[in-house]
Amino acid sequence: MLKSVPRFAKILIPLQTLLNLLLSFWIYQEYINNRFLQIYVNDSLHAAGFAAIVLISIGFLAIAAVVLFTKLLGYRRELNWMLSTGTFRPMEEGLVNQSIRKLKRVLSRLFGKIRRSGSLKNILRKESETDRNLDF
Repeated sequence: MLKSVPRFAKILIPLQTLLNLLLSFWIYQEYINNRFLQIYVNDSLHAAGFAAIVLISIGFLAIAAVVLFTKLLGYRRELNWMLSTGTFRPMEEGLVNQSIRKLKRVLSRLFGKIRRSGSLKNILRKESETDRNLDF
């Protein structure tokens, strides 16, 4: 592979590398000793950082807008379907409805126990007796 590189390129590449290293060293020395260059570089870095933050924020907001717009289109399509057919899709049972249904079952069992035992005091007395028997 090295044989296919022309002779002038073999000389030019190391020479260019050496010049780049010398230029980097010179700029580093100038940065250390020149207060105005330090201010310029620091201000440039701050401006670039601020620009990056702004662009990233705009990107995230654009993604959120696209997601919300697609959801809106989905809802609009579903509403048009419901209005055109006159039928509604069955609602999924949400967390609140599940919790309400469980609470109703628990309360109905509790009221059933109260009716069978005669009063709430009898139930509480029986539970306290079982608790005492379990405590050793």
